[in-house]
Amino acid sequence: MAFDASRSPTDILSVSLTTNTLNIVFPVCLLLAFLLLHWRRKSSPTLPDLPWVARNDRAWVLRDLRTRLWCSINYEEALRRAYDQYARHNKPCILATLDGEVVLLPPSNTSWLIAQPDNVLSVNGAHKHILQTRYTFPKPEIMDPTVHFDVIKSELTRQVFNVTPEVCDELAAAVDQIWGSEADSDFEYYSDADGWKTVVLFDSLTKIIARISNRVFVGLPLCRDEEYLKNAIGFAEDIAFSATILRLFPGILRPLVSRIVTCSNRKHTRAYTEILTPEILRRQGLQDETTSDSEAEHKDSETERPGDTAKNDFLQWLLTRSLTKSYLSPDEADPQIICARLLHVNFASVHTTSFIGTNALLDILAAPRNERVLETLRQEALDNMEPDAGSGPASRMWSRTAIAKMHYLDSALRETSRRASIIGVGVNQKVVAPGGITTPDGIHVPEGCMVATHSWGCHNDETLYEEADKYKAFRFVELRDRISSGLGDGDRDRADREKEYLDKAHLSFIATSPSYLGFGHGRHACPGRFFAAQELKLLLAYLLSRYEIQMVMEGGLGGNWNGKGIRPECYWAGPNHVPPMSAKVRVRRRKEFQ
Repeated sequence: MAFDASRSPTDILSVSLTTNTLNIVFPVCLLLAFLLLHWRRKSSPTLPDLPWVARNDRAWVLRDLRTRLWCSINYEEALRRAYDQYARHNKPCILATLDGEVVLLPPSNTSWLIAQPDNVLSVNGAHKHILQTRYTFPKPEIMDPTVHFDVIKSELTRQVFNVTPEVCDELAAAVDQIWGSEADSDFEYYSDADGWKTVVLFDSLTKIIARISNRVFVGLPLCRDEEYLKNAIGFAEDIAFSATILRLFPGILRPLVSRIVTCSNRKHTRAYTEILTPEILRRQGLQDETTSDSEAEHKDSETERPGDTAKNDFLQWLLTRSLTKSYLSPDEADPQIICARLLHVNFASVHTTSFIGTNALLDILAAPRNERVLETLRQEALDNMEPDAGSGPASRMWSRTAIAKMHYLDSALRETSRRASIIGVGVNQKVVAPGGITTPDGIHVPEGCMVATHSWGCHNDETLYEEADKYKAFRFVELRDRISSGLGDGDRDRADREKEYLDKAHLSFIATSPSYLGFGHGRHACPGRFFAAQELKLLLAYLLSRYEIQMVMEGGLGGNWNGKGIRPECYWAGPNHVPPMSAKVRVRRRKEFQ
């Protein structure tokens, strides 16, 4: 190297120190990573003797670490290899990443997998591990029992259409504030002389969906409280980040690491609890008064004070359950427990729905023009609007019957969920049976191991879905039509009519099957999917009927620009398939609705 006289001794020393530092730091980091993985492997359950995806068994230098690193960086390719090399041949395998391992069973084992009792394979145990609830949740005890999920299965599912007027009202108010003339200053947007506004799609939909969901969770006025929403959304983001970090460390280090990585979780939890607790105490006071009056037989409904009637929302259902059912632990009347349950419900619903909504809208906008996807969906929404549904800004909306008639929209949502599924593996469960469990193929899986089946692989299988790599918005409408035409036009007996109904129902957005695992499958399928489906259908119907929407393509503003088309690509964040967070769209209210 030639001597540069212009460089001072300080510069030379600085470069030398930097080089020496890198030469030391890199090997140290590599060694620490190896030690952490080795330590965690020693403390983890013994894995069955199965092939690892992408592992070179002839290599001996850091073989497992290199495999985990490769699968973490190339997660989609790892899923593809797992499906093509093992699942297609009805063989199990192990998918190992930096944050853990999962035993992937072939699709032929899916029915057996979901049939196992909870004391053998536990979905709840899998949730605890994936979310690291012991450290990331403010009250980990809410996972035993999951009362809030029981309320979702019973009350929310039963009431899903009864709350449609409230959902429509909040939908109109939220969209018109964030996308309309009252564009929300909390979100980055640009406006031009023609009335077009450019908004970040995911951010805006997240806040809209958070408001809609919390209208049903806690009602007015909290669902519009900016601080309440900020902390509910913030907690959901915290969980995803902190759980991923914690899974990288062996169990013995997680209590220490959690003190650092869950700081934001605790901050958002405290703020959320402070906001919601007064409303909980107010309603509990009304419950106590009602109970006392009832026992004294002095209750007079005609003289009931205004505002004292019980609300029909998730918070009220939780409070009612705390009175009507007894639980050994935790105390279901404790405001902190109630707040923790509502935070978990927000986490489970808001971001999942926002992911699907963002991907669905991007798919619709990016579809080839000759397929007229946007125009077809807009016309379907307009044709099914009911003039007497809703009032004020929420007038001309959709009833339960109208929602059920929107088959094209239902198909588009199912197709998006198929192509851009949030998870790569489905039906995650943890082996909790002492001594482990043996699969129908004779594979013994020890206690403590995670097991799952192929979700991404099935969704992209050409033998299951024709042209599986393409977005075909009306794929499932066409399949429904084939079912009808296949039965002929003549008289059909009752059995044929029932079969036709069931076959069509199995193609709906919320229907699950071994080849469609967007919401899981079997008795542990997502209990909130009925509410999520209603939210998404009403949201997209409202956006498409009321607004003109265009993709933003200039300068890569569309998100992860792929150079192949205008659809910004999703990406993998660990085992989660995430929509392009920075994608932007131009929106303008349609003249017919101004």
